[in-house]
Amino acid sequence: MFFNTSRFSRRDLKPYIAEFLGTALLIVIGDGVVAQCLLSDYQYGTWLSINVAWASAVCISGYLSDPSPTINPAVTICLALVRPTPGQWRKLPGKLLAQFLGGFVGAAIVYINYRSAIEDWDPEYTIPGGSILSPRGHHSAGIFSTYPAAFFNSNWEAGFSELLASAVLMFGSLSISDPANASRFHSPQLSVFLLLLAIGAALGWQTGYAINPARDFGPRLFSAIVYGKEVFTAANYYFVVPIFAPILGCILGATVYDSMLYEGDGSRITDALDKAEDRDGGLRLD
Repeated sequence: MFFNTSRFSRRDLKPYIAEFLGTALLIVIGDGVVAQCLLSDYQYGTWLSINVAWASAVCISGYLSDPSPTINPAVTICLALVRPTPGQWRKLPGKLLAQFLGGFVGAAIVYINYRSAIEDWDPEYTIPGGSILSPRGHHSAGIFSTYPAAFFNSNWEAGFSELLASAVLMFGSLSISDPANASRFHSPQLSVFLLLLAIGAALGWQTGYAINPARDFGPRLFSAIVYGKEVFTAANYYFVVPIFAPILGCILGATVYDSMLYEGDGSRITDALDKAEDRDGGLRLD
């Protein structure tokens, strides 16, 4: 029995392809700018250029399809929970797979491009917080995925930082996409660029602001091929934080926005509050 591919048209596959290519593009630009800054000892880049490049990658990916791909499993899951649409849950597994696979492939491309530079800058192939020490204090594994700052007392503190940044991401994204703001945000992709730039500049330093499970786990999975399984055990199994904290943060941000500001349709939170007001004759604050 042969697999019948005729049932899938290019239009059917486009949402998944957009998620894959969008996430791969995010990593090629995002991990690429980290590599350029780090491997040149910041001669060809700064923290500002890192923030600009990541924000630009998210902005550009927004033009790959209409509606724009989320390229972020935390956002995808949050929207399915809070703003469900017909067929959304059926598409969810495929979109998540496309996002994580895009992150993996994007990291592989960055490694191929910078392999010689990595070998020259960090010949020991070291991991932040890992068991192998670099004589020069270099840790190139941080090019591909995020690791917490050494001053954190626990991963709970780093988790709060990721949760906060992800909540701001979701809150801001819902504000940008709110139909009530359509006349003010004429270019939502540019608005998202400004949002990501602000998050990186204000909340990105301590954890590298993953705020996206696919951005972190996909490249981390690839980096395990090059650096070994310690990329998962380093910093007391920190890899769990950028998987779950962004999901919780996005749900928190969506809950705050929809419960306090959103007046449109399609939100489970807004609908529940509207039903409570209808039943009780309105919410009273006295």
